[in-house]
Amino acid sequence: MGGVAVVTDSSAGIPSDLVDELGISVVPVDVLVDGVVLPHGGSLDLAQAVMDGVKVTTSRSTPEAFERVFAALADQGFDQVVVATLSSKLSGTFESAVLAGRASAIPVSVCDSLSVGLALGFPVINAAQVARAGASAPEVLEVVESGVRQSQVFFYVHSLEYLKRGGRISPTSALVGTALSVKPIMSITNGEVVLKEKVRTKAKALAELVRLAVESAQSREHALIGLQYFGDRILVDQCAVMLGEQLPDARLLVSEVSPVIGVHAGPGLVGISISSSVGD
Repeated sequence: MGGVAVVTDSSAGIPSDLVDELGISVVPVDVLVDGVVLPHGGSLDLAQAVMDGVKVTTSRSTPEAFERVFAALADQGFDQVVVATLSSKLSGTFESAVLAGRASAIPVSVCDSLSVGLALGFPVINAAQVARAGASAPEVLEVVESGVRQSQVFFYVHSLEYLKRGGRISPTSALVGTALSVKPIMSITNGEVVLKEKVRTKAKALAELVRLAVESAQSREHALIGLQYFGDRILVDQCAVMLGEQLPDARLLVSEVSPVIGVHAGPGLVGISISSSVGD
């Protein structure tokens, strides 16, 4: 068959119908509930479990998991593989992919997205589209690398406590947010979670999220906007309405965030990723 296969990890949060349609291979980043790996697509209400204080942790994708995927793709007749993972500053998944690539029977190129969620997912979707159209491995890699460089992600969290627990922000940052009773808006900058804005109410936080998204999208010819949530989607739906009013030509995708992201951000997460398509 030949051609270039596109691989990512489950943190990208690409809806399953698009994964199937575009033939994207997804390596799981595991979520463990009381030490037991949560089955992919399991029925557990994970957001409620987190709120109830159940011990929920995460574990990077292993080299062995990537090796199995690369071997299966080689067996299917692919000539090369392009992989894009979540930020190496948030997970060891990138390192696992690199290690597995060295043992692969076919060449593997690995991109560290320095991002998460659909800010990774959208460039992977674009890469899969050009791969299916016959692009070479360097061309596919360039699509995903340029895509993640240009994508942005902003998100609102109800509490900084979950990010602090997982080591994604410093205890000092979490203490500042709690002490000031602010509603924090975060971003991913240079692969790390940073506090971008501090507002006083949930309504102002959502309005600021939308403002940031509109500002980013207006500079793009083919804007893609992904809205993601963990637990209740009411707030995301409110943002979708506001974005639809201000950006009637933008393509909006609403989905629940990958569990591995939700666990660290906490229930009440509202995330907005802004990217671009490869054109119509």
